[in-house]
Amino acid sequence: MNILNKVRPWTPQQRALIIPFPAEPDLIERRSRAANSNGSIVAFFTKDSIYEHEKDRMVLSAERIGLSVQATAMPSAGSWVQNAGLKPVFLLKERTRLRGPLLYVDVDAVFHRDPWPALGGFDCDIAAYYDADDRLFSGTILINDTPGAARLLERWQQGCRDNPEMWDQIVLEEIIIEDAKSGHPSFRIGKLPVSFCWVFDRVENEDVKQVFIEHLQASREATRRKRWFGRIGKRLSRRRDRVEEIERILNDHS
Repeated sequence: MNILNKVRPWTPQQRALIIPFPAEPDLIERRSRAANSNGSIVAFFTKDSIYEHEKDRMVLSAERIGLSVQATAMPSAGSWVQNAGLKPVFLLKERTRLRGPLLYVDVDAVFHRDPWPALGGFDCDIAAYYDADDRLFSGTILINDTPGAARLLERWQQGCRDNPEMWDQIVLEEIIIEDAKSGHPSFRIGKLPVSFCWVFDRVENEDVKQVFIEHLQASREATRRKRWFGRIGKRLSRRRDRVEEIERILNDHS
């Protein structure tokens, strides 16, 4: 059995993590009566890339529960890391353009249920998910309409410009750590539950009863390494299995 687990893309632990994506009979109680009444959901994607299809999937998953996503196309900055570094640039523009809370979600995600009822209690500038090792994940970020949030986005944008080969979420994490150590923090940071940034096969996930937003890790496609005979790695194989399952449900709905 151990030998088979080394060959198969899924381990029993990873299989056990899967949260069922809502099928049509499950949607009645999940549909929002007033779509995005509490704020705006925003996302961006790079033109002429795999992320255009990721965007279409996410938008459809939101629409089927009564939510809308404002997804913006941006030109590629070059590499995958540099494209990720466009995130604070995009968010600063959106924070200037839109009033009220913003919920940023990476386009390689899908919505299981309306997140807004659970986000109303976050009195902070921004909120993001931190794992058990206190690492920040920037795939889902709540950005409130505060001066502190705008200043933090400006710092994050400059940090990504100064460090173009550093992953955007590491830049943000380091800014927050530095601010906290100052003795007089400028930013109020909230911590989202993992149910807002659920990576479908991450065995380090904490236990949850429900998921709001599931992330499907398109970076595994974008950073795919060449292998003999066109084979793909286990992580990418698991992603494709999960995407196929979700898209089958979405296509049945549409």
